[in-house]
Amino acid sequence: MGKDSSRMVGASLGELLAWLVDGEPRVRRLAAAYLGDRLVQDCRAGLEVSSVVMPLVEALSRETDPVVQEEIAHSLGYLVEYGTVPQSIVRPLRECLPRLHAGAAEHVNDVLGAVR
Repeated sequence: MGKDSSRMVGASLGELLAWLVDGEPRVRRLAAAYLGDRLVQDCRAGLEVSSVVMPLVEALSRETDPVVQEEIAHSLGYLVEYGTVPQSIVRPLRECLPRLHAGAAEHVNDVLGAVR
């Protein structure tokens, strides 16, 4: 594919979301990491985060690669740090939790534990 982290640095949200469904696990992992960075920026700025969060949740629900799962779940974990876990992601996260690999499941449990 040829997409590497240098191309993702200045990528638009749309480009990152497209790469999140790429055929190569390495590309999906990098896209998830950069979306996590975008999520942190949006949280710090007090911006609405669903345009980043919902695609990450959807990607996690279909992802089979354990490394990519963990990166997506790690990115979602930033919601805990900023106290902005939306109620709308609770059900989809609970539904995909049983099939997640251990590292991803740990992050998702942290996110679910932060919901009041």
